[in-house]
Amino acid sequence: MFGRFDMHPGGGVNPPYSPAYPLEWETGIHTVEVVTRVDRGKVAKLLADTGFEVVNDRVAFRFMLSPGHTLSLHRGRMFDLMVTVPVRYRDLYTQTHLYMYCSDPMGLAAGRELFGYTKKDCDFEFFEAEDGSVTGSVTRRSIPLAAFAFTPDPAAPLVRLTDDDEQPGGELHVRRLPDPSGVGVSYADVVYRRTPIRNSEPIRGRVDLQLLPSRFDPLTELAPEVLSAQSMKTPVYGGGFAVEDRRLIERRIP
Repeated sequence: MFGRFDMHPGGGVNPPYSPAYPLEWETGIHTVEVVTRVDRGKVAKLLADTGFEVVNDRVAFRFMLSPGHTLSLHRGRMFDLMVTVPVRYRDLYTQTHLYMYCSDPMGLAAGRELFGYTKKDCDFEFFEAEDGSVTGSVTRRSIPLAAFAFTPDPAAPLVRLTDDDEQPGGELHVRRLPDPSGVGVSYADVVYRRTPIRNSEPIRGRVDLQLLPSRFDPLTELAPEVLSAQSMKTPVYGGGFAVEDRRLIERRIP
């Protein structure tokens, strides 16, 4: 951990002399968001065991570069690809991630262990040109999964994750702890997290999105239809317990 955050006394890290665990972090983010249409039945099938209500037939592919991420200062930047859908659960109008890929081991561990994210490791490319165009790719264990080329175009359509004026905020996930004695689940809950994020106004554009087949990462099975592409930036994302909304929504097992 390279940020300004310290261990919390009694914070639950075991053993207590472990290095600081990334409960808190901060970064800015550069995002290329590709909003697509996916057969709603496919999304519902993927989320069948969550109990979350699928809102519409849209899925966002968010290619996110985090320069100066306080978990990854030794590498200079971190990258995530989030494949995200809007959902409702109880009184929450929020999002969940079908797939996630992360370039940093600590970000990977924190997301999976703390929040139950569907994170996997990846390598990436993310190149930003002065004219606002962005190109990039995602590779997992030498297998290419995705590539994109974004070009600004003010005449391009702007489609967001939903048609509502206020977009769904935060993230909702089911966490599961494996049974240490064998195959099974010893603990499961539902957690919500909302971090401060104020994106710039979206820059409209055109995108060439390519998803590549992989036996272990079936992104191509979504067969997305591209509706819109836009780039955005936010100067602050994350920031720790003082500014984040983190809640245990429901305990399922035991």
